[in-house]
Amino acid sequence: MTAIQSIDEYLSLLRQSKEKCNKTFTNSYISIEEIKRYINLGNLFYIWQDNGIFFLCDEKKYYRLLYWLEPKSRIFISKQDKPIAIRNVYKEEKKKEELLFLDACLGELGFINEYTAIEMCIPTEEGNAIEKQKNIYERFLKKGKFHIEYMKENDIEHMLKLRETEEFHIYNFKYKTREEYCNEIKNNQYWAVYDERNIMRACIYTEPVFAAILGDGICVEKDYRNTYGLGAALMLHVLDQAVNINKKRYVSWCELENVNSMKFHENIGFRKTGKISDEWVIGER
Repeated sequence: MTAIQSIDEYLSLLRQSKEKCNKTFTNSYISIEEIKRYINLGNLFYIWQDNGIFFLCDEKKYYRLLYWLEPKSRIFISKQDKPIAIRNVYKEEKKKEELLFLDACLGELGFINEYTAIEMCIPTEEGNAIEKQKNIYERFLKKGKFHIEYMKENDIEHMLKLRETEEFHIYNFKYKTREEYCNEIKNNQYWAVYDERNIMRACIYTEPVFAAILGDGICVEKDYRNTYGLGAALMLHVLDQAVNINKKRYVSWCELENVNSMKFHENIGFRKTGKISDEWVIGER
């Protein structure tokens, strides 16, 4: 595994890998700007393959592996000093042959499909259809003397602790510096539920993506789960905000095995987009 020192080196490696292959397929979904960020942090590495290349993004607790490969080519990778996660996204019931071949190779190498998630979406124009549920959850908030506002900078460490709960897969979150978290908070990308003593009990990260808003990583303090509906209230609040900033849809990912989350999303009008992701992982946490 070799560190990449510059964007020019990355582009040269990518060009060389494509020249080695008659055709390539990839799971690389990140932008050039994100690649530059990883390089600047010293967190991007590469490993050559016979028929392509692996790029590994160091997320501190794991490596996110991005591949550029010739279809149906065998791959080889040894365990590293932390887990390696590979995310493959595809259309439901339309997994291509090269991806099925790769799945088999990953299984032979010892990778485990840690979880499968499905993308769900609700058009913001349907916001009025959930007004009744929104009012119900607002009453829950008032009854418990909670309120929703933008998350504060001094709650960053609290949020990170909430994310470490066993309900969350570490592979859902990428490493960020404190400065990056502070910038996201200044850009109003985090909403939080505070109690009457102004202590944060739940939070959610949001990200504008073209005409949509992505709501991700709802965290609720253990003693406050399944009681006040704080997670649901946050999600409905973000949906309301998406309408206010003229976003056309709200997008969220749900684990297929999380039946309660799937039911909640469907009950307020979310629909499956048909996009699926598998998270393949090797190595101990």
